[in-house]
Parts: sequence; C-alpha cells; structure tokens
Amino acid sequence: MVEFIGYLAGFLAMISFLPQVAKTIRSRSAKDISLAMLLLTFATNVLYLIYGVALNLMPIVIMLSIMTCIVLLQIFLTLRCREARHARRQ
Repeated sequence: MVEFIGYLAGFLAMISFLPQVAKTIRSRSAKDISLAMLLLTFATNVLYLIYGVALNLMPIVIMLSIMTCIVLLQIFLTLRCREARHARRQ
C-alpha cells in the first residue's frame, strides 16, 4: 500500500507539467512561463532522483526520471519560443 501511494504521488507530480507542455506546443508561446521556476524544478528533481537511487526507492526513481524529462522538454520549448520571439522582433 505504501509503495502504491509512492507511485500515485509520483504519477500525479509527473503529469502536472503535461498541460503546460501541451499549451506551449499548441500556442507556440512561453512568454508567461518562469524559466527560473523550471530550472529550480529541474534541480529539485535531479536531487530527489539521486536520493531515490541512493536509497533504491523505485517509485521515486521511475517517476522522477520521467518528470525530469518532461521538465527538460518544457525548458527546451520555453527557450525555443523565446528565441523565436526575439528573432521576430529583429
């Protein structure tokens, strides 16, 4: 039961970024997204991932691995959208 709660919490945390990723892809805009928040979330995920690996906590390792990839995708999209916006201004 405890492991199930870990997987459920990890799953919910993991999918929490998907609506933002989808919105960024659809709108091709990331002007209202805080890059600092994304970078802090990425750093937090990496640290928790290291913690999970060190303690062999598979719910944490699996879900944070996926969530870290999703956050990296959002960082990439945010930077790409900002770059495109700056290019349009010039």
